[in-house]
Amino acid sequence: MRLDVSKLKTNGDSEEFEFCESWEKLEFRGDILFFVEPVYFYGVATKKGNLIEVSGNVKTKLKTICYRCTDDAYVEVDVPFYEEYSNREETTDDEVIRFEDDVIEFDDSIVATIVLYLPMKYLCREDCKGLCPVCGTNLNVSSCSCKKDGIDPRLSVLKTLINQLDTDEKKEV
Repeated sequence: MRLDVSKLKTNGDSEEFEFCESWEKLEFRGDILFFVEPVYFYGVATKKGNLIEVSGNVKTKLKTICYRCTDDAYVEVDVPFYEEYSNREETTDDEVIRFEDDVIEFDDSIVATIVLYLPMKYLCREDCKGLCPVCGTNLNVSSCSCKKDGIDPRLSVLKTLINQLDTDEKKEV
C-alpha cells in the first residue's frame, strides 16, 4: 500500500485515501495468522510542517489456532492507525518514519499496528473448555470419563503436607 504525497505542498494540505489488498499470512510470536479478509486501510494524510501525519483505521479478519482446543480461532481487527512520516534526512526523532521520493509505503506500519492490538491468546470462543489433559478430547464437543486428579503436580508436596497435618491432629485427639 503506497501513497503519493507529492500533492501535499503547503502546511495544512490533506488528502483522504483508502486501500484494500489481499494479504496471505502474518507470522508473530511463533504463530501463523492467515488473512481471511482483505486488509482495508482508510486514512487521511496531512502536511504539518516537515511532517506528514497519517491517521486512519485498519480493518481485517485473521484465522489462527485456538490456544485451548486447537480449533480455528478468528480475530477481528478494527483498529486506529496513526504515524508521522518525513522525507528529510536530518530527521532524528525515532517516532517519525522516513520515506523517499514522495511515496509513503504503509505495509510495515500496518503490520505493526495489527500486531500491537492482537490478543495475548487466541481463543475460538470466550468460554472455550479446551482439551482433556488426559485423553485429549475436545471438551467443547463432548465430555470424557477420565479421572481428573485436579492437583497440579508441582503442588503435590502441599497435599502430602496437608495429609501429614491431618494425621498428626488425629493422633493428638
